[in-house]
Amino acid sequence: MPLNSTLVRISLFAVVLMLSGCGLLGGNPTVGIALESKNCLQDASVSKPQCLPGSAIMITPHVPVWGNESGDYFDTSGNDLTQGTVNSFGENGDQPLTTPSNGPLVVNNAMAPAFWNLYFLEPWPCGYNTNPQTGPVYQGVKPYEGVNWWEEEVETDQLNAPNQIPVPNYYSTGNGWVLLCTLSGPLLPASTRFAIQGSLPNTLTLGSAVPLITQYGMPLLYVYDKSGNVVNTETATSASSDGSQATFPFPSALPQNGYSLAIVNQTNTSDGFAPAGDNLLSIASSQTISGHPFGVAAGGLTVTVETCIEQVIGGRPVQKCASSSKYNPLAVVSLYSQNQVLIGTTPVTVGSNPTAVSVYPAPSETERTEETTESGTVTTTTSSSERAVVANSGSNSIDILDLVYGSVLSTITVGNEPVALAVSSDGSYAYVANYADSTVTQVNLNTDSATATVAVGGKPASVALTSSGNLWVGGVGFITEINTQTMSVAATQSTNGETIAALGFGDALNELVTTTVDASGAVSIDEIGPSSVQSGTTYTPLASRTVSALGTYTIPETQTQVRGFTATVTTAAPPVLINTDQPGAPPIVVQDGWAVVTATPTGFSITDLSGHIVLVSETTPSPIAAIAVDQNLNVAYLTMPDSNTLLTVPLPGTGSN
Repeated sequence: MPLNSTLVRISLFAVVLMLSGCGLLGGNPTVGIALESKNCLQDASVSKPQCLPGSAIMITPHVPVWGNESGDYFDTSGNDLTQGTVNSFGENGDQPLTTPSNGPLVVNNAMAPAFWNLYFLEPWPCGYNTNPQTGPVYQGVKPYEGVNWWEEEVETDQLNAPNQIPVPNYYSTGNGWVLLCTLSGPLLPASTRFAIQGSLPNTLTLGSAVPLITQYGMPLLYVYDKSGNVVNTETATSASSDGSQATFPFPSALPQNGYSLAIVNQTNTSDGFAPAGDNLLSIASSQTISGHPFGVAAGGLTVTVETCIEQVIGGRPVQKCASSSKYNPLAVVSLYSQNQVLIGTTPVTVGSNPTAVSVYPAPSETERTEETTESGTVTTTTSSSERAVVANSGSNSIDILDLVYGSVLSTITVGNEPVALAVSSDGSYAYVANYADSTVTQVNLNTDSATATVAVGGKPASVALTSSGNLWVGGVGFITEINTQTMSVAATQSTNGETIAALGFGDALNELVTTTVDASGAVSIDEIGPSSVQSGTTYTPLASRTVSALGTYTIPETQTQVRGFTATVTTAAPPVLINTDQPGAPPIVVQDGWAVVTATPTGFSITDLSGHIVLVSETTPSPIAAIAVDQNLNVAYLTMPDSNTLLTVPLPGTGSN
C-alpha cells in the first residue's frame, strides 16, 4: 500500500516568550513521530508488536495527536499478521493523546503491524501551502482550507525502518519522521496569552487556523500542562459567524504554569474531531517585594539531599545511603530604594541604588549541612557554579555576589552612575555602562579589578555582547561598537536624536535589537545590521515597529514632569534622573537568537527577527524594568518597580513541571 503523506501543520507560538527557531537539525535528529505499544515486551496477547525504543516525539512537545488503524497487515501469503486490541485513539468523544517531552508516543496494545492514520499539530513549517484540501464540506467551507497539513498514513513496520518515501521537509531515520526546519509564523489571534493569578479574565477568545464549525457541536478547547496531561477541557460558548474565532470560559482553576492549548472542531467523521488551531497560555504569579525591584537575573542552585541509615547486617553495622538532586531556579533581584539584592528570598546589602544585575559562570561554591533525624543522617548540599554582579548607580560601584552563601565577595569601583552591564560568556569580564560619565568600564572578574575605561556617546544606558566578544553600547543619540580585545571604539553612529534605552544582539541572524525612544516619546523595536553601524553614516534600521509610548511622571520635589518607562527612578527622593527616556529592560534574545522579548512602558513585546514582526504585545499592571529567562527556558522573571512587583512567568511548551 503506498504511503500518502499528510501531517497537520498549524502555526504554534512555542512560548509566551517566543522560543521556537528555524534551521537544519545538527547531528542525529531526535525530532519525529512514531507509535509504540507500551506493553510490547510483557503482553502475551500481542505476538508481533511494534517497539520503537529509539524514537523521540519532539515535533512539538505536548500537542494533541489523533490516530486510527486504517488497514490490516498481511504477509506475502495473505496471512493477517495484525495483533493488538487498540485500533484508534482520540475518537468518538475521547480526548486525543499528546506528545511527551521525549520518547515515543505510547499507545497501550496498539494494533501492530498495521496501517495507521495519524493526525497531529506541529509548528509552522518551512513554507506555507494555501491550496485548499479535498474533503467534505461543513457549513459551506472545507475543514482544512488554507492550512498546510497532511494526513500521514503509515505502516507501523516502516516507521521502524529507513525508507525513501518523499515527504516535504521530512525524512525518516528509522525512528519516525523527522522535521528538518521550522519557521515562526504569524500568531493566531488570542484575547490573551498571559494572565496573572488573582486577576484572571472571565473568558478566553482564540483564533483558528481553519474555519470553526458548530454543526456537530461547539468547538472544544483542550488545555495541556508541561507533562502533556489534559488538565482542563472547555466548550466554546460562542463562535464567530465566519468561523475565525471562538470564545471559551477562561480555565480559571489553572495554577501557575505554562500551558499548551488545542482547539478542535467536532465532526461527524470516524475520528470525531478535526484539529483547528493551537496557542499557548502562561499563568504568572505576582509577588510583592518592597524596595522597588528594578534589575533581575535568572540563576539557580542545585540541592542534593543524602539520607544515610545504619543497619546491623550479619552482626556488623552497615550504612546504606540514598540521595536525590534537584536544580532550583531562582530570581536575583536588585531593590533600587532598599540598597539590597534578593537572592531567591535571601536579602544581601549592596551599594546604593542598585540597578542592573547579571548572573555569570564562576567556580562552584558548595555548602553542606548535616542533621540527625529518626530516618538517619540527612546531609544537604547546596551548590552553584554561578555568581552575580550588580551595578550600584548611587555608589559608583559593582558588587560580586555569592549565590550559595548569599554574601558580597568583593566591591569594585567603576565610573559615575553605572546603570547597565554585560558579562562575557566565560565569566572573565564585565562591561559596565556609566551613565553620568559617558564611559564603559571593563572589569576583570578573576582579579576583581577595573582594567580599562572607554569613552562613548552621551549617557550610555544599555550594553550587549556578541558571541565574538564585541560590545555594543547604546544611549542618548548614539550607538557604539567596542573591540573588547583592544578596548577601543570601532565605530560610533548618531541615531538622529533617538535614545537607545535597551540593546540586545541575535547571533543567529547577526542583528542588533534595540528599544528606541524618539523625540515624541514613541517607543519602537528596531533591528539593525551591525555592518551598517559606521561612523559618519546614517542610522537606518532594517525594520522598525512602534510598540507604545512613554509615560509621564511628576517629580514631587520639583513638580516637574519627566518621561520614563517607570516612575521609580524619576520620582525618587532625592530624585535620581538616570534618563528622561529611562532605560527599559535589555532585550532577551532566546532560541537561536531570532526571538526577542523587550519591556515597553505598558508591558512587554515579543519580536520575531526572522519575520520582522511584533508577535505579541502584552500589558502588565505597571511598567517593566527588567526581564530575565532561566538557562533551561522554563521560567521568566519580570520586575515592576512602580508597583513593587516581581512576576514569575512559566514558559509554555518548554521543560517540565
